[in-house]
Formats: sequence, C-alpha cells, structure tokens
Amino acid sequence: MISRRGLRIGLLLVLVGGVVALYFSPVRTYFSREHLSQTVNFLRGLWYGPIVLILSYAVGCVFAVPASVFILAAGVIWGWKLGATYAMTGAMLGASAAYFAGQFLGEGLLDRFGKMGGMVRKQVSDNGFVSLLIARLIPGPPFAVWNYAAGIARMNFGEYFLATLLGTLPAHLVFAYCADALFNGTMTQGAAVKRLAIVAGLLITMIGLTTLLKRRLTKKGLTVNS
Repeated sequence: MISRRGLRIGLLLVLVGGVVALYFSPVRTYFSREHLSQTVNFLRGLWYGPIVLILSYAVGCVFAVPASVFILAAGVIWGWKLGATYAMTGAMLGASAAYFAGQFLGEGLLDRFGKMGGMVRKQVSDNGFVSLLIARLIPGPPFAVWNYAAGIARMNFGEYFLATLLGTLPAHLVFAYCADALFNGTMTQGAAVKRLAIVAGLLITMIGLTTLLKRRLTKKGLTVNS
C-alpha cells in the first residue's frame, strides 16, 4: 500500500507540475484574450456551459489560476446575476478542495516549529474567521494562497467556508457586474458608474465593520487573559 507520505509527495508533484504547466509552458497562451474570446463564444451555445465553467473554476483554484478569468467570462456569458452565481459555486468548490489539499500536505507541519507553530494554531483558533474575512475582502495575496494556508493551519472548516463565502462574494458581484455592463451593454455608462459607486461603498462598509469586529475581539481576548 502507498504510505501517506508517498501520497503527499505525489499530490505535491501534481500541484507543482500543474502550476508549472500553466505558467511556464505554451498552455499559458490559452489564457490570452483571443483564446478567452473563443471560449466565451463556445460556452454560449452549450446547455452544460455552466457546469464546464464551475468545474474549470474549481480546478483553477487548486492550481492558482487567476479567479478574474472565470468571473469575467461568467459575467459576459450569463449576465451578472447567473454569472456571479456560477462563479461563486466554482470558487467555493475549488476553495474547499484546496483547503483539504493544504490540510493533507501540511499534516504535522506546524508541530515542527514548536512554540511558534502553537502560537499560529492558537491565533487561527481565536481570530481565524475575522482575519480570513478581512484578508478575502482586501486585495492581497492570491486566492489560492489563503486556501492552502488555512488548510495547513487547520482552521475550522465551517469558519473557513463562511469567511470565504462572505469575503469573496462582493468581488464576484463586482467583476461579473462590470463584465456584463461593459460587454453586453445591459445599462448606460452613467447607471453603471452609479451602481459601481454603491457597490464600492458597501465594500468599504464591510471592511470597516470587519476591522471594528477584529479590534473588539482582540480587546476581549486581552481582557480575558488579563
């Protein structure tokens, strides 16, 4: 039988090989504007197009393909409502798969760092939800980085799933909305700008609320410890 260590090495090789193939081989040309345009036109005529996009997005999450590629395509093909729905479904499937992959690959990794690993585990346990929610809302490291990091740190999956859902939903709505408005001409330029301003305001509000929540939880933790 194959040992768990052998499985981890095999999975790691598959992931690294996939990333290398996507970014350092001719495969990357398929993410050019011309090929994406052809893909959009192809998916428009398929009744199972949404399934193709959802699965492609899920696999893309595992191999660190930029999420914007799938969100924009979904918005152009199916409009911002259905497009955002399909894209979010793929994102959550991919984020879940990457989380469990990171959990499997990083099994026992934090224990090797002794006290520091214990501190990381405690921080994730105490403030993981709010920290990840803020990280998802604010542009920063790629989507896949947080997926694997949460798995390695063994963050509670329920909290991880909810923080990912709430934190990435605004970006999916904005990207799909912009793609639909700009490419399909579903609204005037003035209306698009006005609605995007509203969305931006909501994003700022969400970031502000999560920051305040994190501060309150931090103060509460200090009070309890003291």
